[in-house]
Amino acid sequence: MTDLPLIGNWDPIAQLYFLAFFLSVFFGGVARKTEFCPLGGVADLLQTGHSGRLRMYFFAIGIAILGAALLEASGLLDFDNTRPPYRMSQFRWTGYMVGGMLFGVGMTLCRGCGMKNMINLGSGNLKAVIAILGMGLAAVLLLYVEGVYNDYFLSWMMPLTPDLAEWQIEHQDLGSIAAAITNGDVRTLRLVIGLVLAAALILFAFRSIDFRQRRNNLIGGLLIGLTILGAFYLSGGPLGELAQETSDFMDEPQNGMGMQSYTFIRPMGDMLYVASNPMWYLVTFGLVMFIGVGAGSVLISLFTSGFQLQWFANPIEAVRYLIGGLMVGLGGILGMGCTLGQGLAGTSTLALGSFLNVASLIVGAVIGIKMQRRFMDDHEIPD
Repeated sequence: MTDLPLIGNWDPIAQLYFLAFFLSVFFGGVARKTEFCPLGGVADLLQTGHSGRLRMYFFAIGIAILGAALLEASGLLDFDNTRPPYRMSQFRWTGYMVGGMLFGVGMTLCRGCGMKNMINLGSGNLKAVIAILGMGLAAVLLLYVEGVYNDYFLSWMMPLTPDLAEWQIEHQDLGSIAAAITNGDVRTLRLVIGLVLAAALILFAFRSIDFRQRRNNLIGGLLIGLTILGAFYLSGGPLGELAQETSDFMDEPQNGMGMQSYTFIRPMGDMLYVASNPMWYLVTFGLVMFIGVGAGSVLISLFTSGFQLQWFANPIEAVRYLIGGLMVGLGGILGMGCTLGQGLAGTSTLALGSFLNVASLIVGAVIGIKMQRRFMDDHEIPD
C-alpha cells in the first residue's frame, strides 16, 4: 500500500487521510445531491405522509449491514474492535436511549444532525455555524474537560449498565447474543442475521412507491451505504493497519487512529480542540472526513447553482440553533454516535445498542417536530 499513484511517497497516515478526505468529498456530494437526510425523512412522513426519504435511510442501513456481513465473513475486516466500540460488552442502554432522545429533539431545533448541518454550511447556510459550534462545544466539554463525563454522566449510567460478559456474551452484536443463546457459531450467525436483516430493510424500502418513484432515493441510499463501508475498509484494512503501526512508533502518536467510519459529533469536538492546539498529531481520521463532507457539499452546490447565503431572521432563532446544537452534541456523546455513527456505522456491526439508539433518535425527532409545530409560530420544516 506504500506505492499508491501520486501519493506513494507520503507516509501511511498522510495517505490514509488523503483518501479519507476524497471519499468524504464524494459522500458530501452524494448526500447534498440526493437530499439524504434522516431528519428530513421523518419530517416528510409527519408533514406529508411521504416515506421516500426515510426509506432511503433504512435502505442505506440495509446496504451497510449487507456489506459489513460479507466483509467480516470473508475475513477482510473484524468489527469487534471499532472506534467507538459499538460491540462492547457493556450495554449502556441509558446512554443509548437518553442520548438518542436528546439528539433527536435537538436536531429538530437546529434543523439537522451534524452531517446535515455540515452539508447546509457547504451550500451557504451560515446558520449551521452556530449549530456546529454548539455540537462541538458539548463534545469538547464531555471529552476534553477532565471529570465532566465521568463525574456527571458515567457516574449514573454505569450502575445501570449490564455487562454481557458476565453471561459469557463477549460482544453485544446480535450474532454474539444469538450464539450465546443457541450455542451456535458466532461467525455463521453474524452472517445469517446480517443477510436476513439487510434483505428485510432493502425489501422494506422497495415496497413503497414513495421510495421507488424517486431515483435519488435508490442512488443516495446505495452510495451512502457503500461509502460507510469504504471508510471502514480504509481505516481497518491494509492501509489503515499500516497507518496504525506507523502511529504506534511515533514520538507523538496520531490521535483517533483505529477502524472506524462516519460519525460527526466527536470530530466537531476534535475540530475545536485542534483549532486551539494546532498540531498535526491531533488531527483525527474523523475530523478529516468531517471536513471532506463539507467540501463535497460546496462543490455540488457551486456546480448546481445551489449555493445561497442564509442567516438568522432574529436572535431567538440563533439561540434555538445553539440550544439544539448543544443537545445534539450532548446526545451524540452519551449515545456514542449520531444518525450516521450509530445509525449506519453502528448498525452495520449488528450492535444491539446501535439499533436502540436509532430508535430513540427517531422518537426524539418525532417529539421535537410535534412540539415545535404546536408551540413555535416560526417553526421551520426540516428539509
